[in-house]
Amino acid sequence: MALTREELKARILDIVENAPQMNKAAFYSDPYVEKLLEELQRRWEESGYQGEPIDHASDEELERLYRLALEYANMPEWKAYRLFLERTTSK
Repeated sequence: MALTREELKARILDIVENAPQMNKAAFYSDPYVEKLLEELQRRWEESGYQGEPIDHASDEELERLYRLALEYANMPEWKAYRLFLERTTSK
């Protein structure tokens, strides 16, 4: 059974919000997530700040965010921490 857009958005936000802090940091430091969030912020601004930034994601972008949220939330915290450090110290 496929999720509706609203269900997908709610699940993404819930998964990320309830993930351990390091897993959340690894998710937000993911290159795809970083780039998409910047793009969603731009779209949100262009819409006159209607709704929330996530409301401006395409179905494909929501699907990918959902998969990434699950991946990072289920990752061991040590691995999430290592990924986060690698990404933030190489910038």
